[in-house]
Amino acid sequence: MKSNTRRILALAVVCEGCLVGALSTQAASQESQEATAMMSNSAAEQQAAAVAQGKDAAWKPSCKEVSVIQVADPRDPTALRNFCLDHDGNLLVCFGATGETSDPKKASGLRVYSPKGELLKSMPLPIKPDAVCVASDGSIFAAGEGRLLKLDATGKVLASADSPVAHLKVMINKETEEMVKEMARQTRRPFEEELANMKTNLESRRSNVTGLAATDQDVFMAVPAPDDFSYRVYRFNHALAEPKLVVEKLHGCCGQMDIQSHDGKLWIPHNARHVVESRDRDGKELSKFGKAGRVKASDFGGCCEPKNLRMLQDGDILAAESGPPTCIKRFSADGKFKEVIAVVNDSKGDCVRVTVERSPDGRRYYMLDTTRGAIHVFATRT
Repeated sequence: MKSNTRRILALAVVCEGCLVGALSTQAASQESQEATAMMSNSAAEQQAAAVAQGKDAAWKPSCKEVSVIQVADPRDPTALRNFCLDHDGNLLVCFGATGETSDPKKASGLRVYSPKGELLKSMPLPIKPDAVCVASDGSIFAAGEGRLLKLDATGKVLASADSPVAHLKVMINKETEEMVKEMARQTRRPFEEELANMKTNLESRRSNVTGLAATDQDVFMAVPAPDDFSYRVYRFNHALAEPKLVVEKLHGCCGQMDIQSHDGKLWIPHNARHVVESRDRDGKELSKFGKAGRVKASDFGGCCEPKNLRMLQDGDILAAESGPPTCIKRFSADGKFKEVIAVVNDSKGDCVRVTVERSPDGRRYYMLDTTRGAIHVFATRT
């Protein structure tokens, strides 16, 4: 336990927000030294992996970047939060304004962009949406700030529900308490102070929504747990009623836990476990695939990959990794690696959301870049 906690604390120095990022600005010098050593080792591993990847034909991407859709101001990229495609192939973008505005075109809500990057319309919402999906009947579901909304194609709110955890009381379980004790020992701060910080962090997470997915009968919502740093998935009906907890104890890095659906099944990129899981509507695991590895294209590199998925009509799976390298890979439904679709060559590989989509005609791929407030567009090489 102590060695694992020490490793978490050291990583937190470098990656603020990763599990216990509250320590990052005040960690003791010993943890800073350990973090530096760990990052040096990681950098050396990444460099060696990059050399090996360059010699492997399997890493040659089938697509190249053809354009960038700039959504947010590059000086304030956090306004771009997520996106999906609507039934017309347009991009439905989650936009969170950073200040008060009377201009509906600049307000928080959903923005609709053409495949060429033209802003077609804005749909202001009473929330800053973090996740969005579209059901087969065209209904739009958007969630953020502890609320889940059902919208029509114009953005009119048809139904609303609170996140099942948004108002739950934070309860510190035994495992989290042990972590706090170790944090207090490492930082030499009072246990009560560290415990208060932990409660504050857990309370602030309750309103987050990390993923949405819809089937013909269900809407699934991924949210942080209120008692530790794991994630849960709840199931609603299309009227946003009858919430039911179907999955818990999912482990993700830096606030990331995506979910997708296909043929009535729930698919989860369990990023801290380096696996892709398939579950039924009640959360029962049906299958899984994947393993950690920096060199082979078929493996998932980095500390916590893949970050995001997208299910294709033929059952194939797009798996996106924030990296390094930041990339899109394609797998069959049973986990057989098929190809590397795209690689973002100038990405730093930050631990962030990298939502991926494919155009209805299969010719273009889209990838979220929250570090730049933009969406990369890739097309097949000719």
